[in-house]
Amino acid sequence: MTKHPGEWNNEGLAFFGNGQYKEALKCYDTALEIDPKFIQALNNKGNVLRLLKEYKKAIITFDKAISMDKENAELWVNKGAVYYEMDDYASAINCFDKALSINPEDNNALSNKGAALANSGDLESGMICFNKALKINPLDVNARINRDKLRDFLVGRE
Repeated sequence: MTKHPGEWNNEGLAFFGNGQYKEALKCYDTALEIDPKFIQALNNKGNVLRLLKEYKKAIITFDKAISMDKENAELWVNKGAVYYEMDDYASAINCFDKALSINPEDNNALSNKGAALANSGDLESGMICFNKALKINPLDVNARINRDKLRDFLVGRE
């Protein structure tokens, strides 16, 4: 009996959770052979490719998913994360802005945009993004850590 694409995707998630990224990638590819329009499998594949530092393939994968679901903020955030890891902060910010145009309260987009802004030299705008993220979710650990590091850096410059 053939597995359903969702089963392959779930198996990929299990491998992903164990740090077995190449095995996860095989599962996502199998799911996509069965259902090439399976957005979540494309998203998961893009995330694995990012972790494997196969950035161009990750961007292509996210672009394919986005072409089928342009209003999916998570896809834009994850594509932005690829650009961020490539130190292409301008492209990352554009992706995070697109996610925020879809969902203005997307914590991941706000926090990641804050980091990209800070790393590109716009420290004040980065701080604004971290503070917005923390207003939405005061328990956002990444936004809190990044905000505190940036605040300490700004205080140290005075």
